[in-house]
Amino acid sequence: MFILFFKMNKKFIAFFIILFPLLLVVEDVESQTRRVERGDEAFEQRRYNEAVEYYSRVYSRLRRRDREEAARISYNAAISYSKINDSRRAEMWFRRAMRLDYDDPELLVRYADELMRNEKYDEALEQYKAYAEKKPDDPRGETGIKSVKLTQELIENPSVFAVEVERHFNSRFDDFAPAYGDHRETSLIFTSARDETMSDREDPWTGQNFTNLFASYQDRQGDWGNPVLLDEGPVNTEFNEGTPSLNPGKSVLYFTRCVTEEGKDLGCRIYKSNREGAKWGDPRKIELVNDSSISIGHPAISPDELELYFVSDMPGGVGKKDIWVARRNSRSEDFGRPVNLGTVINTHGNEMFPYVREDGVLFFASDGHPGMGGLDIFYSEKIGDEWSEPLNMGYPINSSKDDFGIVFKSNEREGYFSSDRRGRRGDEIYSFFLAPVELTLKGTVRDDSTKWVLPGATVQLIGSDGSIEVVETDREGKYYFDETQIKRNQTYEILVSYDRYFSERGQETTVDIERSREFVHDFYLEPIPDVPVELPEILYDFDSWVLKPQFQDSLVGLVETLENNPNIVIELASHTDSRGTHEHNDTLSQLRAQSVIDFLVKRGINPQRLEAKGYGKRKPREIRETIERDGFVFEAGTVLTEEYINNLFSEEHREAAHQLNRRTEFTVLRDDFDSEIKDE
Repeated sequence: MFILFFKMNKKFIAFFIILFPLLLVVEDVESQTRRVERGDEAFEQRRYNEAVEYYSRVYSRLRRRDREEAARISYNAAISYSKINDSRRAEMWFRRAMRLDYDDPELLVRYADELMRNEKYDEALEQYKAYAEKKPDDPRGETGIKSVKLTQELIENPSVFAVEVERHFNSRFDDFAPAYGDHRETSLIFTSARDETMSDREDPWTGQNFTNLFASYQDRQGDWGNPVLLDEGPVNTEFNEGTPSLNPGKSVLYFTRCVTEEGKDLGCRIYKSNREGAKWGDPRKIELVNDSSISIGHPAISPDELELYFVSDMPGGVGKKDIWVARRNSRSEDFGRPVNLGTVINTHGNEMFPYVREDGVLFFASDGHPGMGGLDIFYSEKIGDEWSEPLNMGYPINSSKDDFGIVFKSNEREGYFSSDRRGRRGDEIYSFFLAPVELTLKGTVRDDSTKWVLPGATVQLIGSDGSIEVVETDREGKYYFDETQIKRNQTYEILVSYDRYFSERGQETTVDIERSREFVHDFYLEPIPDVPVELPEILYDFDSWVLKPQFQDSLVGLVETLENNPNIVIELASHTDSRGTHEHNDTLSQLRAQSVIDFLVKRGINPQRLEAKGYGKRKPREIRETIERDGFVFEAGTVLTEEYINNLFSEEHREAAHQLNRRTEFTVLRDDFDSEIKDE
């Protein structure tokens, strides 16, 4: 019996061994299917933090079994990570979807958006161009292409503001959308998901706590205290509260409340609470729409309290989330029917977090206007009934990540905003302020021909306010004037001198410069030659020494050289060609040299620095570098003597040589002239 039982069990065991793996496979497939279904359900219900957990757990096995389905969940996972502001993982999952040939052009533009957020601008540009080719009617492709170019311009030309993260407001959870809580601006109210919130539930969208309004208060020394709940009711509840906006008197608080039930989103609404002493009264819902399925939020009350700006994706909008406005005739009335701000402000994308400054300028965040990536902060002025074209606030207020929720202090020169920029965890509050304008000037002094640096050159800086600063170049030929020497709204003359070199003059201005800048001005000095320097061609009428007006401009360079080098004395020499007698040519050339001297004196040059000399035809020209004149080449080393010229083959060739002999030159005789010393 035992042997028979054993043999039967051996058959059963063998069958079980074969069947068991198959059962495991079936169970595994069913398990994966359930996870995909749960992930899809979470995705559809905008429980993005939950969705990515399901998708991540099934991706590896699904990729081997069903490539098309793996591509789909990769795409959904990427969108989910994007929604919870994890751009690094969003990029990775979009890339997976591309490798699995996910067939939807939308992938290209969404992938490009995440590349922008991760500062991979060249790669983003490729994807935007590809999307623009496939979807030429969708503006997002061209907007993305413009954004890449704009980003480079904004980084190269930063705004006048400096930015700092405010650690005393921030926690390890999201902190954003600040607003000043009193008219002295010594308290700040903002949205936070930190541990001290009133809810013990997790927001399925973000995976963090539901948000409440918190406040920080400034002491007499100007230090901010630890943030605390604005209240524990009636404003704050177990649901999401956030995006505060206060009227100018800081007596009325507008905010967003989003009510949820288990597995059900009941939408967001704007509430209003009046200050009652040191506390806030029971909030009242502001009725702007009748449809309970429509969400509205992000309130911004105008300075006159007659306009309430807010954000909604209600029907009749331009893009995804638009900015709307509701108006009333007096502060005691209810707000009227909402009006969309139109296509100047709103785009195909999202316009959010409006804020109206005291002067009526509208600030808002957008990912639809060309920007640096994610949400950027823009501003627009209302002119009559129209809004001006929104302007990007620029770098460093804007970054490649989401930048939003700005508020200005009453002086309009500083304030706070929110960002999840690189290197930080989640949304955090940053301060901005006018950066101190620091101006500097630097440069290098070199030999003009050899390009060797000139150490020990004197660099003199003369300001329009009469200030004078003097430095010398270092061993590398560099000079530097720091921020204590360069002032705003000044024009500076820069005079550079070096032994046995012609001095050079330059100019820089700091007039209307509103941001820090380092001016760079390099100089290339010409050595004072030991041989005569030929001036540009100066022609006279036949047998005349009168300097013709059209050739006076040829002497401008010499005037500038003499002005820049007040210590040099020159000989001004005039030469004729070889025709005519010595006596006649000597006299004519002397008169011509003197006519140039007279012109220089009229231009303010001290006559004691000038000596006229007419050489007639006594010094034939020696060609130092090969030149061409009227089609004829004269080689270096040639001396244009009368004998040489007479041996040329044609009259035209000989005339060209005569023209080269007719010249005006100057030679530096010495460089120690002192205008303070008078001749006795």
